[in-house]
Amino acid sequence: MYIMLMYKTIPVFLTVLLLFFALSSAAFSDYRDRDSQRFLPKTIKPFHTDQDVVTVIMRESIPRGGGYTYQYPRENPEPKLTDKYAMEGDLSMEIELVASDYSGVAICIAGSADISPYLEEGVLQFWIKGNKGGEIAQYVLVDDGVKSGGESMQVKIGSKSFGEITTEWQKISIPLKLFGETGVYWDAKNLREVLLPFSWNNVKGFRIEVRKDENQAFKVWIDDIVIKKVGEEYQGPAGYPFRNVL
Repeated sequence: MYIMLMYKTIPVFLTVLLLFFALSSAAFSDYRDRDSQRFLPKTIKPFHTDQDVVTVIMRESIPRGGGYTYQYPRENPEPKLTDKYAMEGDLSMEIELVASDYSGVAICIAGSADISPYLEEGVLQFWIKGNKGGEIAQYVLVDDGVKSGGESMQVKIGSKSFGEITTEWQKISIPLKLFGETGVYWDAKNLREVLLPFSWNNVKGFRIEVRKDENQAFKVWIDDIVIKKVGEEYQGPAGYPFRNVL
């Protein structure tokens, strides 16, 4: 009697077990099918092919192979890549600066780039979008600091020379020759600015900075920073750059 009961129970047990595995498999398939729809990879917007680009400073990431960013002072928020806004591709860099201090963020490439052959016709080009509009900044190129004992020399131009920063994306194209041949760095020991020739054959990267109390607040998004062999003619005020000779 016990043996007969056991034989009757086994098929029922096997049926339940098979049904469990069938339901489990269906459940896993459902998860797989669901997630394949939830996590579809983004279709990356194609970049415009431009044979005139000499150096890419930032597009979808900081430069690979040793590129980096830095900010000053230390209290300044770190720059970050975000998909909140983008002009080309899917990402831009969000930059927030301390408006009550001399503050900046730099994006540096691995190694350095020789752009001296393109000084006459070349341009620094990027897109910028302000959080509130009316932000005031300095657009800066930095070199590798070899000529100045490790302190990166800077060449700068005020943002207002290229129109107002607004809440819409704007393309900024700055002829390299407007930056001039003279760079500057801050000598913290002697509390003074030092002027020296800028190393156009060893350009390290791009920086955006603000002067103390020039803005009430400062947040912008920057995208697609490149240096090109040729670009648009300058349309701003005459007399720039303000430092072009020693």
